[in-house]
Amino acid sequence: MVKALDSFFGITQKGSNTRTELLAGLSTFLSLSYIFVVNPAILSAMGLSTSAIFFATVLGSVVTTLLMGLWAKLPFAVAPGLEMNAYIAYVVVGIMGFSWQGALGAVFWSGILTVIFSFTPLRVNVVKAIPDKLKSGLAAAVGVFLLLVALKVSGVLLYKGVDLTGIGFLGSKEAIIFYIGLALVALFKWRKIPGAIILSIIGASIAAYFLGVNQAIAPITFSKDMFSGLFALNWGIILDPKIWSVIIVLFMLDFYGSIAKFIGLSRNTSIVDKQGNLPRLKEGLIVDGGGTVIGALTGTSNLITFVESAAGIGEGGRTGLVAVFVAILMSLFFLLTPLVNLVPIVATTGALFFVGLTLIPWNFKTYSWIDIVSVLLMIVVTIWTFGLNQAMFAGFAAFVVLYLVTGKWKQVNGYLVASTLLLLLSLYLSR
Repeated sequence: MVKALDSFFGITQKGSNTRTELLAGLSTFLSLSYIFVVNPAILSAMGLSTSAIFFATVLGSVVTTLLMGLWAKLPFAVAPGLEMNAYIAYVVVGIMGFSWQGALGAVFWSGILTVIFSFTPLRVNVVKAIPDKLKSGLAAAVGVFLLLVALKVSGVLLYKGVDLTGIGFLGSKEAIIFYIGLALVALFKWRKIPGAIILSIIGASIAAYFLGVNQAIAPITFSKDMFSGLFALNWGIILDPKIWSVIIVLFMLDFYGSIAKFIGLSRNTSIVDKQGNLPRLKEGLIVDGGGTVIGALTGTSNLITFVESAAGIGEGGRTGLVAVFVAILMSLFFLLTPLVNLVPIVATTGALFFVGLTLIPWNFKTYSWIDIVSVLLMIVVTIWTFGLNQAMFAGFAAFVVLYLVTGKWKQVNGYLVASTLLLLLSLYLSR
């Protein structure tokens, strides 16, 4: 068996061994397992039952991560992205007024676009056209968006629709649980304890119990309701021009994020070849895009390559066996349903806030004044509008315009201009 695994995955060739690959898989799983608690808690705000979302989260993650391991043969885990699920629950459904079926339809078509472009060189060309600093700006906007969601759910900030109306009671029980969760995840991360995020959620849930904060979402149960999200998406939503901006935002977050993660996770490791190229990159990108399609069909938001895969890679994992073992551990999460029911949504806010902080670039020393203006504009627009599509357009447009007016038009890539115009069109059509 060990020889067969070595031959199939090329474990020895990558400088690893079976034991290391399995330990790496366990590390990755512990690092990302929080998503099986957080995703149902967040997406339940769009109206689909927590049981259905939990089932879709586990099933979609297992299938896609298996494909990443067995076909792409890469040590990356795939699961629903926090940047997408919060946007769908609180903006697409909560503010724009689309049904959860329509939202899942938008997820599906964004995934179809990603898969199509993954079969062509266009995806890599478009990603290369976005300057690194602008990619950091997009990550910052997503990070700030997650911070706002955490503060909104915990009651620290008060919102009416997309409008920030004030600061809540900072000494409320919900706020205290948020502080505890944030402090715990920071402590566990500082001490380099595996599974820091899921442990912080457990700690915050215990605090919620003693503070008398009741379960804020419907419990997860094994019943027919668990399958209510399967193939329930609105296929024809793409014919509604108002959804186009949503599809573009989801597409671009998925489209641009994966390349950066693939490169960042594999850089300076034996995963890449001697020339520094990532073997089977195309297959990995196809699986990443296909995961979003699978997610929509099962009943959840965009599935993305998780940056928490770094935990396993840091342990020495180098091949698809890591992903396969992660998928096996993910499938066992079905047995933990009774424990998931003990987690109130507010217990996830500290972890959500921490993840948002990690996405924000804090070192601006190498940024030009144009880079800084573009990034700050993205952040400000995110806070002002509670929308990632507006923020993305503002940052891209500012970058292009400032380069043009300062006489640096030759440095502006045509793909970047096209992306900016596409965002502008989508915003106009969604009015």
